Amino acid sequence: MTSELASVFPNWDIQEHLRELNTIARRTSFTLIIMCIFWSFSIDNMITHWLGVLPLETGPNNETMSIYGPYEWLQLRWAAVILLGLISILPLISIQVYSFARPGLYPPERNWLISVLVLSTAIIPIIISLIWYLALPTLFELSEASGRPDGLLVRYDASAIFSLGMALSWVLVIWSVTTISLSLTRIYGMIKNGEIRFRKRLLAISTGLVILTLPIEFDGLKIIIAILSAGLSDIVSNSLPIRIID
Repeated sequence: MTSELASVFPNWDIQEHLRELNTIARRTSFTLIIMCIFWSFSIDNMITHWLGVLPLETGPNNETMSIYGPYEWLQLRWAAVILLGLISILPLISIQVYSFARPGLYPPERNWLISVLVLSTAIIPIIISLIWYLALPTLFELSEASGRPDGLLVRYDASAIFSLGMALSWVLVIWSVTTISLSLTRIYGMIKNGEIRFRKRLLAISTGLVILTLPIEFDGLKIIIAILSAGLSDIVSNSLPIRIID
């Protein structure tokens, strides 16, 4: 593989690029840890604020909001911390990926990469915010408007409600990372027999992560959502003309 790339890029230095990738990975990991620590101090207030945004009749002290699985709630809490940390560093990932790939790209490829990175690391966080503060409240408004049984006290499972937004957010983040990974393999000409190297592995990992992260509320839809997410990543990455190496 090294000799193949060297034949296409005369100034290719694989060791230098590996060191640069290692530096980027270490910098990103350190920043992610810092952001997770930062969000861990405010996650409880954020969850409480978001639950208050929902159009649910919970009473002044959230009397009808319950937690039926404390360990599940603890898991969701830390999943939210990691998710917020990842979303926070998406712009940093975007800048580092572009800086790393830019020297080996033609102008049309640079424009294409910028578009993909903006979609994956700038627009996706905006979509996630709209899901939390617009789509889910609207969903609950429609649910409340459909009515409820007379004479019954309705109790809401706080962890189940929160997991809905978490699941959709994780799907979008996994899609972003998969799209960027597939795009980089195409940009650097990691093609054999007309197919991206590691493509099937990346798609399999993406599909598995989506299936594992979706909560029980999405049973019956996990496989469909996972396949659609991986397929969309593949379609977006395929929009770049490949640089074939024989």
